[in-house]
Amino acid sequence: MSASRAIGLSAISGLRLLSGPAFVSRAASRGRLHLDGTPLGFLSSPRLSKALTIMALGELVGDKLPTTPSRTALPPLLGRAVSGGLVGAALFVSEGRQTSAGAILGAASAVIAAFAGERLRAVAGESTSVPDLLVAVAEDALVLAVGAYSLRRAR
Repeated sequence: MSASRAIGLSAISGLRLLSGPAFVSRAASRGRLHLDGTPLGFLSSPRLSKALTIMALGELVGDKLPTTPSRTALPPLLGRAVSGGLVGAALFVSEGRQTSAGAILGAASAVIAAFAGERLRAVAGESTSVPDLLVAVAEDALVLAVGAYSLRRAR
């Protein structure tokens, strides 16, 4: 697995907090990521995979609510960094690479994507007549496409 795949799957955690872990857990539960015998082996649980998938789908809906806080506010941003770090660590450990390097790369990718996604969403709303809801749905589609592509390519 390349670092670019870890960056991509971690970055989607910056856009939707639970998306990266849901895709990683799904791949691990299906034997496409080898996490058994590692500290992250819990991600291989089929029950956890289903729970994360359901919560990630709920997040797609929750993101559209007017009461949803900014993804770059400190608590949500820290959650995204942790989520991205978990994804990066899992992808790296599945290849026998240094877990801490994956965690750092993943956390950084998620934080950068959180800021970039928020800014791009604001610019799209300011410079076009496209409603924010439509921009958010396009962002959801990007998250799902990156996750599915990365999951399909996982061994």
